[in-house]
Amino acid sequence: MLSRREWSKSAFSALIGAGSLAAISVTPKQAGAAEDIVWKTGRTPQIPGQKPKDKGDTKGTKKDPGFLRSISDCKSKCENSYGPDGLARTSTECLSECQDICCTTYEQCTFAIVPR
Repeated sequence: MLSRREWSKSAFSALIGAGSLAAISVTPKQAGAAEDIVWKTGRTPQIPGQKPKDKGDTKGTKKDPGFLRSISDCKSKCENSYGPDGLARTSTECLSECQDICCTTYEQCTFAIVPR
């Protein structure tokens, strides 16, 4: 009869062996799929078989009409309300706050909005 310590030792070694076997059993097709992607600095990755993005597509950019519309709505609401100190907010304060609220992509969240 095995003691509790010997039984748990054999059970854990069996689990570790099965886990390492599962980690090693990667098919060559899975490993090669990641090698086909071409990564270029500052650009989206080029994936074989995927259509290139249309030049006129502005979705997710700082020129996205939906993003600009939401910034405009937020700014007008912000300028018509009072701040926590009871004073009206400036256009710059509102743009900065609205950018944080409305952005959905990295590009939208990081570009510098300049008031006109």
